[in-house]
Amino acid sequence: MNGWTEGYVGGIDYIRAFYRDWSPALLSFALTLRGWRPPEPLRSGAFTLAELGCGHGLTSAVLAGANPRARFEAMDFNPSHIAGARRLAAEGGLANAAFLEESFAEHARRDGPPLDAVALHGVWSWVSAENRAILVELLRRRLAPGGVVFVSYNALPGTLAHMPLRRLLVEQCAAGTGPLPDRIERAVEFAARLAALGGGWFAGADGVTERIESLRHKSPNYIAHEYLNSDWTAFYHADVARELAAAKLEFAGAAVPMEQLDDLTLSPAAQAMAAEAADPAVAETLRDVLTNRSFRRDLFVKGGERLTPAERSALLRATRFALLVSPDDLPEVASTPLGRLPFPRAVHGPLGEALGAGPRRLGELLALPALAARGEDAVVRALVLLTSLGFAAPLPDEEGLAERQAQADRFNGAVLERHRSGDTPGHVASPLLGSGVALSRIEGLFLLAARLAENPAELAWRHLSADGIALGRDGRRFESAEENIAELASRHAVFAARRRPLLARLGVR
Repeated sequence: MNGWTEGYVGGIDYIRAFYRDWSPALLSFALTLRGWRPPEPLRSGAFTLAELGCGHGLTSAVLAGANPRARFEAMDFNPSHIAGARRLAAEGGLANAAFLEESFAEHARRDGPPLDAVALHGVWSWVSAENRAILVELLRRRLAPGGVVFVSYNALPGTLAHMPLRRLLVEQCAAGTGPLPDRIERAVEFAARLAALGGGWFAGADGVTERIESLRHKSPNYIAHEYLNSDWTAFYHADVARELAAAKLEFAGAAVPMEQLDDLTLSPAAQAMAAEAADPAVAETLRDVLTNRSFRRDLFVKGGERLTPAERSALLRATRFALLVSPDDLPEVASTPLGRLPFPRAVHGPLGEALGAGPRRLGELLALPALAARGEDAVVRALVLLTSLGFAAPLPDEEGLAERQAQADRFNGAVLERHRSGDTPGHVASPLLGSGVALSRIEGLFLLAARLAENPAELAWRHLSADGIALGRDGRRFESAEENIAELASRHAVFAARRRPLLARLGVR
């Protein structure tokens, strides 16, 4: 881990994942909830977004496929990541996305247009203080007034409990021999053996055994990049806020809307104690202490404007929402990182029924008698929970939908072709959402068959069997082609009845 990697783990790619947290409509919704005026370019769709440390660049690619009027600038110093991102962009016809193989220092010297939004996913915890200073200067120089920055990072005090585990993994991998994935597997097993002895740190640290067990099911790629970098720092929120203040940035709120609701995690007495702090950064840090938070996803604004209560209400009422599941699939209780949360049927029932019929503005929802009786705060709270947990989503403006549909169709066509070989990004672009939608390989093959007017079960089996994949049920693996095709036909019937109509409403076809 040296040379051009600057201590960042090299020789093994990061996982390929899509992060919806900085989709433009969700950013605007989170800012509006906290009483900040969203950048107008985000609302109009003609924004410029930079993803710094983009990994495989999947999020920028999918967002570019869903937002043709926007411009995306994604950089990473790993050449294999950028090569793959450029290939996906070329196949998908993304003329509005640039994928750059550069270090932070090289990128900071680049001239470019003012940025309306910047995404820093995880990198703040994984790079040196020198590189963080470079990022701050880049934000100071290029982020437009009113612009927003998404930054996620390992947080204190919650991460303290797992720091010795990281050190164990680092030392075991460094002392081992052979390919890095093998060393990682042996390091995790060594940690499990230590934990089984009990006592010492293991006896006093909650959740460590569970964390080790979860690592047994993670890919070596994930573990390498999450745990093995030379620079690996957890931060108190106040320290992050003070570093970013040098770029004229101010904390705006949690990027995940439900994390803005203190009552989900804090008692009234705890909320009052946190509110005693005069410095907002200190108050936020006290909330982390009171909740033992280990990971944060924050929004910062540069010269952000505060909304009046009337303006905030007007913007929220003008926001459209769509349901991402069938109304029947809305649970009564949801398991979340904050615990089990009830979804009161009196609110979520009529809300799910209304959104199940199609996208609605908050103002339209509040005009429905069953929801009007509950009041604006209760309906907004329900939407906050649904959007945060992926059951619903805020939508971009209706203007430009036809243009978004045309670009998404081109991009998704290339993505669906990849499902033949299993090189599947896992997400496609939704023009309705201006964001991404998860898609399994089998679902992708079913959609590809519909485009080609072929039998979906037979097409899916042709490509799955070529990769040595067989299906099964109730613990039994199907051996014959006939059994596998019959199983795929059964799955397609469910897909056609439940999943495909939803995908069609989202513009995925």
